Amino acid sequence: MWHPWQLLQSLRRPARVLDKVTTTHHKVLDHVTATLTHNPLLFPQGFFADGWGDLHVPTLLERRLATDDKFTVAPIHDLQWTTVPRLPLRRANAPVVLQGSFRTTLREHEDLLPPVCHTAHCELVLPADMMPHDAAAPIQGQGRALVLILPGTGEHGCTHRRKNVAEPLARAGVATLVLEGPFYGKRKPEKQRGSKLRRVSDLPILGIATIEEAKSLLHHCKQHYNFDHLVVAGGGSMGGLHAAMTAALFPGDVGVASWVAPPSAIPAFTRGLLALSCNWQSLAQQRELAMIDQLLAGHVAHYADLPPTDEVAHVKQRLSAFLALTNIENFPTPRRDDAVVFSQASEDQYIGANEAQWQLVRARWPRAQFRRVTAGHVSGILFETEAFVATILDIIQTLRR
Repeated sequence: MWHPWQLLQSLRRPARVLDKVTTTHHKVLDHVTATLTHNPLLFPQGFFADGWGDLHVPTLLERRLATDDKFTVAPIHDLQWTTVPRLPLRRANAPVVLQGSFRTTLREHEDLLPPVCHTAHCELVLPADMMPHDAAAPIQGQGRALVLILPGTGEHGCTHRRKNVAEPLARAGVATLVLEGPFYGKRKPEKQRGSKLRRVSDLPILGIATIEEAKSLLHHCKQHYNFDHLVVAGGGSMGGLHAAMTAALFPGDVGVASWVAPPSAIPAFTRGLLALSCNWQSLAQQRELAMIDQLLAGHVAHYADLPPTDEVAHVKQRLSAFLALTNIENFPTPRRDDAVVFSQASEDQYIGANEAQWQLVRARWPRAQFRRVTAGHVSGILFETEAFVATILDIIQTLRR
């Protein structure tokens, strides 16, 4: 059965033709996709229907980033792999897919994550020649590169990333891990509709859990399988932001392919298309707004220039303060920032240009590359996977030099 995104990929060829005369279709595709995925009939409550959630989460994460504790990597003790049976008609040299699961390595997971999120799920896609003949023998990664692909916003399961990124990389001789993030797929809370997180605090919790699990997977594969070159790649959007954050907090040499990602969670939810599906009414409770002002006094912007009747604008200011810790410039420079590529979509309607913030990132990560992709947010993720794979291979070559 086709994944829904594969149906949209059938538009790739006509989009290529239109690229020769205009780029407007990329913006249109973003808006059409937003209209479908944020339809109030399908998702009447939208994002953050249960309000702000745990108001202490920003302070908790800020304290962690302020110390060297942020570089600590929690070990994985219970990762077991199961080989996915090959389809009868697949070629003998087709990539091998292993499925694995392990206990999340987020230390405070009992308090921060719902129980369904406590078990992390992933897939390891290997070139056929890397699979040991003896099933009990360890995977031999010496001399090889390993890519870890993180999920984008609302990306349930691993199918799209496996089919369009991991398998092409395997055919190029590169092993790839595909991680399913908390709150998505098998880890989606029962009451959550689609990808619409029910509380604002779920968003930074999702981020820190993904980062900690990614760090643990990189450490585990380097320690147990001896991979020489590690690249953490965002599967687009939020995954690209988390990829950069993972590299910043990993105590080793890691490359980054951040694909059509924002420099922060703020623009997507306050100015981009995701703002259209936020439940602003549930976030406008005066008691919680007053508590946010008190807890985040150092981050909350001055509201005097906002009309007192513009309730949504005031709520967006608080949301920006709550999510300020997701700004990538708050994170340290990775050890190999020369092996970091931020690829930005020129027509992105989900996150916008954000040039001022990207300038801060350029100053903080001076050796990183910043590339432009002629695409929107959706077309960049669906139509430009070949360019994404090529970028990852470029980064591997940089790490080998």
